Amino acid sequence: MRWYHGWNILAAAIVFQALMVGIVFYGFTVWGQPWLQEFRSSHFMLMLANAGATLATGALMLIAGRMMDRYSMRWIIIGGTLLLALGMVLVAHATAMWQIIVLYTTLVASGYAFSTTLAAQVLAVKWFPDRVGFAVGIAALGSSLGGIVMPPLLAWMLVHYGWRDANMMLAGLVVAVVVPMVWFVVRFPREGEGRVAKPSADAQAAAAAGVKEEPWGFVEVLREPTFWIIGLAFLGTTLASYTFISSVGPYSHDLGIDPQRMSLLIPILAIAGIAGRLVLGSLSDKVDTRYLYWVATAIIWSTLLLLLGTPSYATLMVVAGLIGLGAGGLLPICCVMVEQKFGARSFSRVMGMETPFFSVSAAAGPVISALIRDYTGDYRIAFGIYLAVLPVAAVIMFFLHKRPMERRTPIAIPLAAE
Repeated sequence: MRWYHGWNILAAAIVFQALMVGIVFYGFTVWGQPWLQEFRSSHFMLMLANAGATLATGALMLIAGRMMDRYSMRWIIIGGTLLLALGMVLVAHATAMWQIIVLYTTLVASGYAFSTTLAAQVLAVKWFPDRVGFAVGIAALGSSLGGIVMPPLLAWMLVHYGWRDANMMLAGLVVAVVVPMVWFVVRFPREGEGRVAKPSADAQAAAAAGVKEEPWGFVEVLREPTFWIIGLAFLGTTLASYTFISSVGPYSHDLGIDPQRMSLLIPILAIAGIAGRLVLGSLSDKVDTRYLYWVATAIIWSTLLLLLGTPSYATLMVVAGLIGLGAGGLLPICCVMVEQKFGARSFSRVMGMETPFFSVSAAAGPVISALIRDYTGDYRIAFGIYLAVLPVAAVIMFFLHKRPMERRTPIAIPLAAE
């Protein structure tokens, strides 16, 4: 039996996400304290760099999604990788915190937008249109693996080389590993090579009548209520889950948990995220995605209830596992919903347009929670607010299948190979 190249694509997606998500997302956490000390900066300025990078990445993915419909994925990912590496080199030579903010909001965000999660999702959908949830869940393992492998490596490099030399070496590592791998592995399926999703009866009739697939236009997507239903529903769940993930350090400190024990919560989050991506991702190809969304939302909601008291360390370990499980499954569920409605050919454009909903919630959640913590001395009020947000998100999702979910374009046609 001939080896299917799609499996090579998923392996490559895991590798480049593990490296770049691990360096950018988790690296920011590792470098944060040294930056505060060396630049004598405030925590607000540090969070401004994080929020700016998150919002800029979401905005740039709008452009990235359109480009992935038209141009070579190979060159897009390589270009993003080089931008990211250049940003890291310049970060290594920064002399003030404002320079870190500018670099993370421009070069680092640009590189991240064009070379990581969206690219992996698009490749997974193109090569596995018949198993979108499963493929996206596999590809997304790279982000979780980055959370397991990279923090210890970055911490070791910080101790032995300092953050400046570490960034220089990591920039070289990214270029040396990702560029040749993407050049030789990444492409779209050739005519007749990719798998084809089983079309519905309506799609078969349209195909027999000679109706060809046409991608959705930008304005058409904005006019489609399904786009807003998906975006707003996932904005609420991301806001709640990401707030805990980003606040686990200071929240644990407030509870009197030492940094060493706190650091063990991050791998628990990452490992549970892997389970969520695999289990819910596989199920999303077979089960009504609304039900899976409600399951993930219910897990996150019930977990936040445990945080309204004074949880023990053992309880926090359970919370980390459940939050990781629920949040990990949200991405493949969202990807399946987008592909079901808009089709594989329009997936990159539409998913790029949905990404700002995730970015806004990921940027706003930690800032809102930090402000509430500063004014009240407690995170529990923030968790209480998100407990109220999640039922609203669940109700929004109820309207998703009130509209026909058949694709506007009747049958998937593989794009030209690169």
